[in-house]
Amino acid sequence: MFSARTSWELLPETTTADLALDLSSSNPTAVGLSPPASALRALAVEEAARYEPAPEGLRDARLAVSDYYRARGAAVDPDDVVLTASTSEAYSFLFHLLADPGDELLVPSPSYPLFSLLADLACVRIVKYPVVFAGGWCVDAGALARAVTPRTRAIVVVSPNNPTGSYLKLGERDALGATGLPLISDEVFLDYARGVDPTRAPTLASRADGLTFTLSGLSKVAALPQVKLGWIALSGPAELVSVARARLHVIADTFLSVGGPVQHAARALLAEAAAVQPAIRARVAANLAALGHALAGAPASVLPVEGGWSAIVRLPATRTADEWARALLQEGVLVQSGELFELPVPACVVVSLLTPEATLVAGAARLRALLDRA
Repeated sequence: MFSARTSWELLPETTTADLALDLSSSNPTAVGLSPPASALRALAVEEAARYEPAPEGLRDARLAVSDYYRARGAAVDPDDVVLTASTSEAYSFLFHLLADPGDELLVPSPSYPLFSLLADLACVRIVKYPVVFAGGWCVDAGALARAVTPRTRAIVVVSPNNPTGSYLKLGERDALGATGLPLISDEVFLDYARGVDPTRAPTLASRADGLTFTLSGLSKVAALPQVKLGWIALSGPAELVSVARARLHVIADTFLSVGGPVQHAARALLAEAAAVQPAIRARVAANLAALGHALAGAPASVLPVEGGWSAIVRLPATRTADEWARALLQEGVLVQSGELFELPVPACVVVSLLTPEATLVAGAARLRALLDRA
């Protein structure tokens, strides 16, 4: 009665309502880090009362996205922007654009556990290429090259990665480009860098030497996951971009999923990013410092964080990552097991750096107490 593509192992819903200390939430609206409610008044505009079906999105909204990239040193033609309801939908559009059933897409591992579900729904295969840790995170370029087969259709890169926080480096960008395959660059956390690193690759939104699709959206850029606006920025050789744009037009026109109010409000909501991003960076920095202070002298460490909202805590190998997560749960502290992300570092857990500072300090203290008793 049901399709094989949805034959997942369905687990019961769980709740964190009874937990004293939730160190896992990456929802800015739940931790006091979204723009003020007054910012959402931009959604209530008279123009939104008129239905204007535009497959790629309303032009002023696409211009606002173009301006976002211009401020980051990348030239993006608004005609090469396609609006979506989310980055998940953007992935879905691109998987259908680039791959036939049974074709393969290379995705990084570790990474957020989303790609397999999207690939199942698109009837394509996910092949993982390793991102390894050796004092810092890096793409295993040799393993990636060996993973390419005649059925490989594109390479997904997440920069900075979730949860490792590692940015794509210039050499890695070149290694990916050398495959000749289209790149899908997920840059939702691009604006949340820690420090400056001249080896980091800038946004791929204006990459010219290969077909590239750069993804982002208001969920992370402006801490507004509830308003549902993402985008795809196309770049590369003109003839390939032209064909991709024409085909994406049909895909987007088939669904017309982006609401009118958020498109009319896009410019104003993107402007709110300038106010909310400093608060996010400040909390991330404070929480990283608090974690480091709590674990000083303990048999645990926080792995380097280049960007994003997460931190990976490496714990003693006396327990597995899942066992550490369960032990912390018994202490009333919720974290995510490193096994959820297929992290190659044993016995590690992932903590959200968006956590309110007092909550993180209290949770880190319980973790330290658990380590001291072990």
